[in-house]
Amino acid sequence: MPFPTDGVYTIKNTGRDLVLDLKNNSTAEGNQIQGYVPNSTVAQQWVVKRQNAPGSRNKSVTIQSNNSSNNGNGCFTASEDSDEPVVYTRQAFMVDLISRADNTYTISFTQGNNNLVLSIPNAKHSEVKLENFVEGSSRQQWEFTKITDLHQVV
Repeated sequence: MPFPTDGVYTIKNTGRDLVLDLKNNSTAEGNQIQGYVPNSTVAQQWVVKRQNAPGSRNKSVTIQSNNSSNNGNGCFTASEDSDEPVVYTRQAFMVDLISRADNTYTISFTQGNNNLVLSIPNAKHSEVKLENFVEGSSRQQWEFTKITDLHQVV
């Protein structure tokens, strides 16, 4: 899979077979981002926008909720420690996508400890958290499936 272009995506954790989901579809500041069974709701739609020039070796993007249907109304963030929950916020945060040979990506925040990546570490709990990178761990690998292109702002 080529590097994601700007658009609306579902983002699936390959190890748990769950997609990123805005818990209870709530845009309240600090709401938990969770892994959830795919159900095609707007809570599982994420606006991905490149934050570097086309052709650049860097793969930095912002990932925002598509909840308000206006090209995103909030991002997700986490503290800089392992085992910290990933939550909804209205501030923009960039992440780096590190491509894997199997067309999946590891998601790492561009600020702070670059060894911390997005994960669903526990099979019994669906909270999305930061975790220290483990080579080959499918719970840290994410698959992007494009739903639609972004709408032009007029």
